[in-house]
Amino acid sequence: MTPAMSAGLRGRAALLIGLVTLLVACGTTPSASPSAPPPSATDGQVASPTPAATASPSTEPTGAGADLASLLSVLERVHPEPFHGIGRDAFVAALEAYEAELPTLAPEAAMVELMRVWALLSREGRDGHQFALPQAQHAGPLLPIRVYEFAEGVFVTAVAPGLDASLVGSRITAIGEMPIEAVLAEIEPLVPRDGPATVPAFRPIFLLRHDVLRGLEIVGDGPVRMTVERPGGEEASVDLEPMSPDEHANWAGPFGLHQLPIDPAVRYLASGETFTAELFDRTAYLRYRSVQSVDVREARQWLDRDDADWLVLDLRQNPGGDNGTYGRLLRLVADFAETHPGGVTVLIDRVTFSAASNLATEIEQATDARFVGEPMGGGLNFWNDVSWVDLEALPIPMRAAVSTRYWQFAAPDDPRLTIEPDVPVEVTAVEYFAGQDPALEEALADG
Repeated sequence: MTPAMSAGLRGRAALLIGLVTLLVACGTTPSASPSAPPPSATDGQVASPTPAATASPSTEPTGAGADLASLLSVLERVHPEPFHGIGRDAFVAALEAYEAELPTLAPEAAMVELMRVWALLSREGRDGHQFALPQAQHAGPLLPIRVYEFAEGVFVTAVAPGLDASLVGSRITAIGEMPIEAVLAEIEPLVPRDGPATVPAFRPIFLLRHDVLRGLEIVGDGPVRMTVERPGGEEASVDLEPMSPDEHANWAGPFGLHQLPIDPAVRYLASGETFTAELFDRTAYLRYRSVQSVDVREARQWLDRDDADWLVLDLRQNPGGDNGTYGRLLRLVADFAETHPGGVTVLIDRVTFSAASNLATEIEQATDARFVGEPMGGGLNFWNDVSWVDLEALPIPMRAAVSTRYWQFAAPDDPRLTIEPDVPVEVTAVEYFAGQDPALEEALADG
């Protein structure tokens, strides 16, 4: 067993990105797993910020200024390397410029601008858990749809009950009066990231937020005008009435802002179960949807009985979980790879993140597995285990995540931000809506 494998079995993942999504979608507060060992700061808890030590009583800031000073203090105190993506002077200058501009900003614009400043910390990657978000009770409404960025553009993948179901499969061409390409460009700087693939994975989390669209001055009050190209090619406009975060989460689920919907026509999306195992002729297909403890005994029996010559592990649309739970699955894959050289394929995509990307990286480091699909949204080596800092005095009270721990699963000097697949397979709307899965077809081709 490699040192990286041993570290993974001992460790716990940082916060599952689904907890961040829950905060966005339904206003819940992330918290540490009861079984997780405490990192260097409070994992998932609200930090207790202190004002900058250099401030004297006569010059000590108040209100929003005090909140921002405290946030900077916590960042420098608990993050192992806070300015890995931007120089300290440049970041402090951006934070000070934001503070100076606050009196002139509308509440939603102030929210968006903090998102933009905070995302500067991860512009070079490796810090995709550091979100800045409204506090739960101040979370704004969401558009009543689900979307995904396919190779051909942004498409509607589901609509809330009561909406025109024929919108599903439509390509979005504009929000308000702004072309969708410009909307995506406006949102991109707000997205924290481990690497480039994190951006299309997380951008829908912001795209569907009415307060973000208002803060960027893409839309105003009231219903949101969306222009689409329907599957038949005709253009149409629809006015969407935003729905509450709780309603959206109850309908779409905790990961509804950035995952593809359950779809019985597509094997890897056919079930919401955490783990499924199937045997196709002599190929073992293991679908792992979130990083939790699972029963791999049936798959282990296939290996022991020599029922399979090939193993496909599907980690697509897996946003992470707890590193301490995937040890048995990792050992199964590593044992199979040892006895079947060239026999393991791992499917990855932009939503493969956090603990799921840790698992993929450990497999890459310990085996000769072939990777098929998209680059992972998650990193190889990255910061996580965030503490949340409350900013009560901003026009819209917010929370900012500060990473407290560095997770290293590849070599320390590995320059890569993520795993690039050996066989790239882009996700197209044409194939998705037709129920086709070319990545799985590629993975099964050797079986």
